[in-house]
Amino acid sequence: MNKLWIAMTLAALAAGPVAAGVVYEIEVTDHEQSPPKSESIQAAVEGRNLKMGTASRGSGGEGEMIFRGDRREMIVVDHEKKSYLVMDEKALESFVGQISGAMSELEKTLQNLPEDKRAMVEQMMKGRMPAQAPKRPKNELKKTGERADKNGYPCAKYEVHRGGRKLREIWVTDWDNVEGGKDVAGTFEEMADFFKQMLDAIPDFGQREGAGDPAFEFLTEMGGFPVVTREFAADGSLEGETALRSAKRQTLDPEAFEPPSGYKRQEMLRP
Repeated sequence: MNKLWIAMTLAALAAGPVAAGVVYEIEVTDHEQSPPKSESIQAAVEGRNLKMGTASRGSGGEGEMIFRGDRREMIVVDHEKKSYLVMDEKALESFVGQISGAMSELEKTLQNLPEDKRAMVEQMMKGRMPAQAPKRPKNELKKTGERADKNGYPCAKYEVHRGGRKLREIWVTDWDNVEGGKDVAGTFEEMADFFKQMLDAIPDFGQREGAGDPAFEFLTEMGGFPVVTREFAADGSLEGETALRSAKRQTLDPEAFEPPSGYKRQEMLRP
């Protein structure tokens, strides 16, 4: 899942408000398999809207993610279940209210339990509620000073570390080197702000163990487009890699940025 989020990050960075539609092809390689397995993530972008995923519309693949900058919402499409989920500011507020209510009810229940049973319930619930989740060390971004050409782009190398080990390396090119680069930063900031709002809506979510890394954590600091990102395991072995392969302009159907016709809208899960 983390590799997909990184691929989505790369696609989102290329999502500048351009005059015509642009389609980006990003290759994702899983090095934990032998031999390594690669697949393509396609991102279609027009104006403030973008769509990305591993499957074409209406197929039986994993699904798609649609960001509607014009409506400040994220649409997650599940082709297998023929359904979709909409995450917007109203839904986030509702979800936060549900969490607060659940925590309040849990506290009332615990107060009425005998001490031994209360301790048992607290142990069972440990780490399952957002406010109780253990925090992990924060990630640190390091600029290495190395420069090299990656996939035809001049890049600078960054590394992300946590708790003394390297999580990933990122080869970043200047915005102007990417197709539509002069428009990238504004759209990136809007999408990054939306993801940050999602993370902030649930206390400590961005720092929970196993929650994955925020997809837009250091992109502002790096000041460019990640052309190649490599993920590393605890033993230093390469786990996965994402790389920008191509970009082309083409006319896009406005309906491409809506859920497929006939799909059922799902409500956000309760905490």
